[in-house]
Amino acid sequence: MNNVQILGTITRDIELKYTQSSTAIASFGIAYNDRWKDQQGQQQDKAHFFDVTAFGKTAENLNQYFRKGSRILISGSLNFESWQDQQGNNRSKVTIKLERFDFIDKKDDNQGQQQNQNNQQQQYNQPPMQQNQNNGGQQQYNQQQQNQQQQHNNQNNSNRYNQNTHQ
Repeated sequence: MNNVQILGTITRDIELKYTQSSTAIASFGIAYNDRWKDQQGQQQDKAHFFDVTAFGKTAENLNQYFRKGSRILISGSLNFESWQDQQGNNRSKVTIKLERFDFIDKKDDNQGQQQNQNNQQQQYNQPPMQQNQNNGGQQQYNQQQQNQQQQHNNQNNSNRYNQNTHQ
């Protein structure tokens, strides 16, 4: 089972893009803090940061209702990404594919919406049919990422060839 749930703060504004097939893709960062007491009884904090990607109507809703600094509860799955940087070093990171989110903060008055008097959490779940449609968008997004990485690798290989032939 690959499932993760994080209550955190959005670290940058939502970046919304569309694939050629008009599937929305939202990217943003989320951070949360671990707090504990060390052996001397002093409180310690450690921040954790993740990149998050959402697809379809979920992506559009995120872009509409959230901004940098918004608190959010997300549920999704972990995705391991790896690549080679320009110096040829192997790099990797864990990202989150968002499947659903919950509102934590009150709705923003600036968006012309009334605040919920009971301050209850509101929840958005992707409808099952929408989830299936979004898988095509995710596949297209993954293919675009692979193509960009391959172009980057080809450029690096060309640069290495040029450096070796001119030495």
